[in-house]
Amino acid sequence: MAMILDAFAETLVDRLANVIEEKAIMVCGVKTELQKLRQRMVDIRNVLKDAEKRRIQDETVKGWVDKLKDVMYDADDIIDLCKIQGAGLLQDDHSPPKSSSCPRVRCDFHLFSCFRGVRFRCEIAKKIKNLNVKLQEISVDKVYFGLIASSKSSDASYPMNEASYRQSSSLPELDVVGWDIKDATKSLVELLVTQHKQQCRLFAIVGMGGIGKTTLAQQIYNDPKINDAFVLRSWICVSKSFASRTDLLKEIIRKTGGKYEECTTISELEILLYNILHGKSLFLVLDDVWDANVWIDSIKNPIEISTTKCRVLITTRDKSIAENMRATYIHNVNKLPLDSGWELLCKNVFTSNDKKDMQRMKDIGMKIVEKCDGLPVAIKTIAGVLVTKGHNKREWENVLNSDAWTITGLPEELPGALYLSYEALPSALKNCFLYCALYPLGRELSRNDLVCHWIAEGYIEAKGNSSMEDVAKSYYMELICRSFLQPDPDVVDMSICTIHDLMRALAKFFAGDESFLGDPQEEQRTKSMKKVRSLTVISNRESVSILHLDCLRSLRLWTPPSLNTQVIGNLKHLRLLFLNGDKIENIPDSIGDLVHLRLLDLEHTCIHNLPNSLGNLINLQFLLLNDCKSLHILPKSKTKLYNLRWLRVEDTPLNYVPKGIGKLEHLHHVKGLIIGNSGDDGEEGCNLEELQMLEKLSHLSIRNLEKSSSKSSLVLSSKIHLGELWLCCTPNYIDGHIQQQEMDKIVQVFDELCPSPSLEDLTIGYFFGGRYPKWMSSTSINAALPELIYLKLVNCSNCLHLPQLGQLPQLKYLMIEGATAIVSIGPEFLGNYNGEPTEIVFPKLEILLFYNMSNWEEWSLISGEEEDNEPEYSKPLMFFPHLNRIVIEGCPKLKALPSGLNRVNLPQLFIRDAHSLSRVSHLPVLKELEVDNCPMLEYVEKLDSLQSLKVIDYEEDNTSLSQWLISFLQQREEKPHDDLFQLHLECSAQALKGCLQGRPHWSFIQQVPRFIGYAEDQRLYMKYTKEPYYYESNITGMLFILFLMISLLVLK
Repeated sequence: MAMILDAFAETLVDRLANVIEEKAIMVCGVKTELQKLRQRMVDIRNVLKDAEKRRIQDETVKGWVDKLKDVMYDADDIIDLCKIQGAGLLQDDHSPPKSSSCPRVRCDFHLFSCFRGVRFRCEIAKKIKNLNVKLQEISVDKVYFGLIASSKSSDASYPMNEASYRQSSSLPELDVVGWDIKDATKSLVELLVTQHKQQCRLFAIVGMGGIGKTTLAQQIYNDPKINDAFVLRSWICVSKSFASRTDLLKEIIRKTGGKYEECTTISELEILLYNILHGKSLFLVLDDVWDANVWIDSIKNPIEISTTKCRVLITTRDKSIAENMRATYIHNVNKLPLDSGWELLCKNVFTSNDKKDMQRMKDIGMKIVEKCDGLPVAIKTIAGVLVTKGHNKREWENVLNSDAWTITGLPEELPGALYLSYEALPSALKNCFLYCALYPLGRELSRNDLVCHWIAEGYIEAKGNSSMEDVAKSYYMELICRSFLQPDPDVVDMSICTIHDLMRALAKFFAGDESFLGDPQEEQRTKSMKKVRSLTVISNRESVSILHLDCLRSLRLWTPPSLNTQVIGNLKHLRLLFLNGDKIENIPDSIGDLVHLRLLDLEHTCIHNLPNSLGNLINLQFLLLNDCKSLHILPKSKTKLYNLRWLRVEDTPLNYVPKGIGKLEHLHHVKGLIIGNSGDDGEEGCNLEELQMLEKLSHLSIRNLEKSSSKSSLVLSSKIHLGELWLCCTPNYIDGHIQQQEMDKIVQVFDELCPSPSLEDLTIGYFFGGRYPKWMSSTSINAALPELIYLKLVNCSNCLHLPQLGQLPQLKYLMIEGATAIVSIGPEFLGNYNGEPTEIVFPKLEILLFYNMSNWEEWSLISGEEEDNEPEYSKPLMFFPHLNRIVIEGCPKLKALPSGLNRVNLPQLFIRDAHSLSRVSHLPVLKELEVDNCPMLEYVEKLDSLQSLKVIDYEEDNTSLSQWLISFLQQREEKPHDDLFQLHLECSAQALKGCLQGRPHWSFIQQVPRFIGYAEDQRLYMKYTKEPYYYESNITGMLFILFLMISLLVLK
């Protein structure tokens, strides 16, 4: 992958400094030359930041950068070879000639086929001298180009041309679309105008560049309620245009009606601003904030001491800036829904508002909008292109299929804001961001995958007590905070994300010719690929061939093509190798020649075995073998991979894992470890005791625990770095009849696996014991799991009672799935409930999920006796003070929601396939309710704060709306409500037809502020908005078409 020069140089300087002091280098006799190389790298690194920026527009600087990168990549390789062969020489010096048990590294490298003794010393020294000469020549040219030196701390600042300043206006945009922005405007306005004891409060709107932060701020700024609530309003586009504090003060003075005239000093301007604001209320918008000090150090104090009431609204791309500014409330801007995106496109293209043309172009237009991925700036940009094409379908199709969507250059349509965002990134983060260009359009990015890849690429360095994994995760979160990556909203821990097409285009532009994604055989016909260092192969061919690419450092093959894997032994510089897909069936013995390899990913392949030469890869850090359906054994030589950090074998049907994993003391992450069993040759499999030696483990997933035969009481409790733990038995083991002796044994095994108190994420799967481990009992759970945040209990099918989980102080996410033995969940679930209940139970729980509990009938939070006889003076038990969501799915026997749930400030409730549930009521703060396939439901009432109701009932027998829904809508009519409520209905065609204007249920629907209904897999629809009035439906026409189709079938 393309490297950012200054970050790469910094890494090389550090690597050289470390390797120079190693004894192996003394043996090689190249220490002096390496010291020269390091010093020259130190001399040149300070101008590299400037070179990176100038190469974009200056071809000569780009050529200089390319030459320098070639030298740096060669130096990176030489450091590896010096360490490997120097260690080999040391071993030869200290080991008896006939008893060497250490792996011989196969080096067929053209100059280094047999590095031993004098020959090695001469050849490696010559190579380093040549690099020093080249680097000296390159260093001289930096003066010719006039490259500007920058300090190491200059990541956060950079010069900008005046023309690139971003400006924004407080005037509202005319093409505002969608309900989301209207709802957000209303809720934020209410927060801003509400009286509060705090005189000055700051609110933030956060999101990526171009997503609509400024548009939302404009709507708020111009809302009549804001105008009524504040005497003064001021809109300041901060961006990076204010070079000094005085400039910012002058702008605020000007925008609030003052004149700064000859005032020039900060003190003079602050006095003038004080006089203007004194005794008045102020609403201030700071748009496009890049630095928290704009508020904290520049204007906070004079505004706070002068105003009677002040509300500050900022927009920023970086959530951490809002947090540093102590924002009271942070609103994250979401992408536009598809319908709203189409509406926005229409407003910019169909200026004459021709409905017929809109409908005619809608199919192709929606596909174009979908490619814009909800980014308003992208939709507006594409609209500018479409306007020039007229309303011609062929021309629109050309736009849809244009290569511009995946172009490697920086297109004119790409917002300058994205470039500015990129330039503001620290160099290490730039490397990580550019790596994302290697992913195909639309592919999800996994945090764990990116962590592995970034470390293997050399982008990450450990800092202080933080491991490389910890640093990489912090970079991942930083890219999310800066809106370069978009987290999947359905994944609670943000471990899955995507990258927007425009951001990806930006990354591809800066990655340049060093990376290629596509079919290399097609590309090789049009241009040379000799400088490609990262190759991602995506092809519709049955098989692909890869020519010898001397510079290649990363090779990724994604399905479906096959590859003659013999070629990989020739790619001597590879650091990362991804061979994925079921057409990969073998790995050649020559894999052992890839001495630079850091990462080997063979997941989802059909390989049957791994060659023993794998043990030669002593630089390997990541061995990823998930879902290799034909792989049943690992080579014994795996124990020689002493730099290995990650081993993943989840969903791979290994018979056993050879003993010796305890030797790999650098392991941080082990997923899918098989316990017990043995090989056909009597080779013993690994056991739990071996884990004792792996002190750095941060993630551990163990399966087949029913095969464990050893005592292991200290194996996990001593793992102070362990953050994530999966303890699983074999899934199909619980399908048959289980003897009591087996149940007792597995309970004993789990009893011994008490984790370290530092654990944050625990999954227990397919556990078939009759009770949960004793460290999850009421007397132990607080001490055993004080930091636990995520807990998943999956298919623990024999446990009659749940642990007393309410005591866990940090638990935020709880999922219980497949607990088929559970009939009742009572107050004991809350914990410590023997007459003296804890005052707060589940103090931090945010998400509570129940799935597929086929025998669960009753759920209670408080006993009936307590509910009836609770003394007035007793302090009530507080349930779930931070709960955001409850999901109940696949629980057909559950009769009722628990008494006491009305005490919970629950905003979201989703109920699916609860066939026996009859009532949902008395939830005063519930805002969102989904009811899906609940045929016995009779009452939905007293949901005074409900804003969204989604009802799914596709039973064809139901030709009318459910009676409970009609009653609920009638109740809403009787009480005044605001206009935020929305009803989403998915039902039979006949039921939806009854909602049309003039039909039986229209009298109820017309009182709903917003209604959308679907039938026939959403082919039929009806949309209605009360204010402003909007009504649209295709039901009559579509029903006629369906009638004709049915008639024709009958006639046939």
